Amino acid sequence: MSANKSYRSHKNTDGEVDFEFYPVIRKYKDGRIERFTMSSFVPASADPATSHGVATRDVVIDQGTGSAGALIVSVEYRLAPEYPVPASYNDTWAALRWVATLSDPWLAGYADPRRTYLAGDSAGGNIVYHMAIRATHDDSIMDIEGLVIVHPFLWGLERLPAEKVSDGDVMYPPALVDKLWPFVTAGQAGNDDPRINPPDEEIALLTCRRVMVCVAGRDTLRDRGRRFASRMRKCGWTDRNLTVVETEGEDHLFHLYAPLRATSKDLMDRVVHFINDRATLPSPNHSDPRSLCRAAL
Repeated sequence: MSANKSYRSHKNTDGEVDFEFYPVIRKYKDGRIERFTMSSFVPASADPATSHGVATRDVVIDQGTGSAGALIVSVEYRLAPEYPVPASYNDTWAALRWVATLSDPWLAGYADPRRTYLAGDSAGGNIVYHMAIRATHDDSIMDIEGLVIVHPFLWGLERLPAEKVSDGDVMYPPALVDKLWPFVTAGQAGNDDPRINPPDEEIALLTCRRVMVCVAGRDTLRDRGRRFASRMRKCGWTDRNLTVVETEGEDHLFHLYAPLRATSKDLMDRVVHFINDRATLPSPNHSDPRSLCRAAL
């Protein structure tokens, strides 16, 4: 698909646009928000027979918060720009702390806290990483077995090779991505923010045992994911506990736009295999990870 062509040709007649990141979101100067890629609402059902073998339930843990054989907790965190960053981080952290208590009967009865994985794509990939970092400072959170980070939203001030392209050649032009982080932070942070360009000293603090990083060959953000994985290797991660998957010929979040495509099925199969193929590996974190990373630079 070529969403960028749609972005260029889309005509708006409903009011003056303040910010547009098509095909994701548009904000009008009068404050109205349009979202173009929201998932349709599916009611929860505790009966697996009525929902393709999957039992689900909704749990409100905070009034302000909206095939791998796994019990999945999906966080409906508050969205920017109505709720700027760090609302999404705070909501996800509240959900993770709730999971750690095992106070819910489903979690207490079915979850194995020793096999906790955090997974997310795009902005969710960014959030997953930061939850894992934050968990290293909180003894009330269970140990995290692994992370699945798909097409993570990472950025920075400098242009990496994949970002030196013409606007018409990619789904999300670099000049447009430049505007995204200031937009979701309500102008409180720029592209030098360590939350979208994590420093090596912070990456070194990861204490989970396994990490999977997925990138797409045509994604404007692909070099960010590659560099993130490279920085992990400088901090002691190896192919034994760091898995990098690159899908050639596909763009950002292709598995959501075309879930029945062969490449989408392959990516999901890789994720399932990663989670099921549990390794009894120690964390690559060392007694002085900052020194290790500096020595490797």
